[in-house]
Amino acid sequence: MENTNIRKLYVASEVRFYTIADLQKMLGWSENVVQKLFNDPKFPAADFGKRKVVEVHALIDYFSKRHEKENERYWQ
Repeated sequence: MENTNIRKLYVASEVRFYTIADLQKMLGWSENVVQKLFNDPKFPAADFGKRKVVEVHALIDYFSKRHEKENERYWQ
């Protein structure tokens, strides 16, 4: 009988959150614009203690969809 190496594939699921300051650095947007984004009811932000955060996969999903100021009541 042949000895075969069986490897188990483990997928590490890391949860990563970004803060307002993180998005400011990544996007180059002002604090006021990012703050307004986090306060938008359609944006997937959550409160983590006194900080507002967004989970990376929710952020990617949000930005993968088209959002137009003219059609978004919150931004008018």
